[in-house]
This record gives sequence, structure tokens and C-alpha cells, in this order.
Amino acid sequence: MDLGLEGKVAIVTGATRGLGRAMAEALASEGMAVAICARDADQVKSAAASLAQLSSSHGGAGALGHAADATDASAMERLVSETVKRFGGVDVLVNNAGAARPGALAELPDAAWREQFDLNLLAPVRLARLVVAEMEKRGGGSIINIGSIYGREAGGPMTYNASKAALHSFTKMLAREFAPKAIRVNTIAPGSIIFPGGVWEGIFKADPAFEKDFIAHDLPAGRLGHPDEVAYAVVMLASPRASWITGACIPVDGAQGRSIV
Repeated sequence: MDLGLEGKVAIVTGATRGLGRAMAEALASEGMAVAICARDADQVKSAAASLAQLSSSHGGAGALGHAADATDASAMERLVSETVKRFGGVDVLVNNAGAARPGALAELPDAAWREQFDLNLLAPVRLARLVVAEMEKRGGGSIINIGSIYGREAGGPMTYNASKAALHSFTKMLAREFAPKAIRVNTIAPGSIIFPGGVWEGIFKADPAFEKDFIAHDLPAGRLGHPDEVAYAVVMLASPRASWITGACIPVDGAQGRSIV
């Protein structure tokens, strides 16, 4: 099926490894030009080179990388500006960069809460603000915020849960605001995803017994998810064929989540 993405342009944050890298590769494989950002300059350079080759081999215009923290407002302005200058506009934004800060209430100062909301909520808010005008120029677009099943229901570190729930709420309201302009806004809510160097790999290496117990009690499919399984959902929402899907929160979790809404 032709998803109508060839020749279009995407921005993906936190895209040098794990979920973000898989999403950027999946979009590049559809012939999209891809602009990425992450904090490590060497990793950004390497990822951008690989993505440029992948995009070009599928009819796309290549890729660019920008070494920056997604919470740096000025850097995100430069990322969008460089993307527009290089590729002519923006059709898809994937707000993937995020993190969790564990701790009980007494262990978490105000600074920890501000840090989590700045990355998990305000960074996507700022980037959405930057790209909507460019999407309007092209007749519409797709903003995909990467939330979590622990934004749909209780679970995970409390700062993460609260900030992801806020991201889901923001998504719904933004979708309603921009529906008249054909800019679709959706959330993908991954469950527990494992990949080399990721959080779950580290936890399971440190405590193999916990891995067995966690999978037995929380994962009906008998395993954790993989980044490419989330990436395919991103491609679907990015496609103009998903024209009537907006304001949605789509779990990609192998039935791990327990929410009924």
C-alpha cells in the first residue's frame, strides 16, 4: 500500500537510538526526508548519515541531524528553521524525546518535577507551536506525541506518570484546535519496550528474577515490545491515509495496559 509519505518531511526528537531511531528509520524507509535531534553530537552525526542513505534509497531527500537538547527552545527553533531551509517545510512532527525520574514524593524536589514537565510536556508544546505554521502552508500535517500507557493509567514513576498524562491531555485539545486546518494530532502510548542500552535491558541484567516475574504478571504476550513495533504505528499515523484519526491515544503495548478507554 502506498502510504503517501514519499517526498514529505518529518522531524523526530530523541532519534539516535531505541524508539526514536526506529521511528526515524521507518519514516525514511517510506521515502521521507528526516530531521533528527538528540544530545550526543557523535551519535547524531552517525544516525543522520545512516538515515540520509536510507531516505535517498527510497526516493526521499535525505536527512539532517541537529545535536541539541529538546528542552532548549532556541535550539529547537534552529532545528525547525534548518529543516524548512533544507527540505522546504515540515509535514510530520514526532515528539519522542522523554525520560523518567524515579523517586518517592519526599525525594523529589520542585526542580525534579520541573525537569520532567519541561522534557515530557513543554518540549512537545514548543515544537508543536513551531511547526503548525509550516504545516498550514502545506495544507496540513501530522503531530505524533509519544506518551505511555502510564499516561493512560497509574504506573511508573510519579513524575513520569503525571507529565505523560498531561501530554495526552494536551494532544486531545490541540487536535480539536487544529482539526479545521487539517493538522492531525495523536498520541501513541507504548508499553514496556526493550532495546540494547535501554532502561529495561539494564533493569533485567541487574535482576533476572524480576524480569521473569514482571513478564509473568504484566505482559500477557510473554515478552516486552520492540522499537519497530511502535515505529509502524507512527508511520500509520503520519500517513495521510489516517486522515480521520486525530485526537486519539493509541496503545502499542501487547495488552500490557489495563485501561478500558
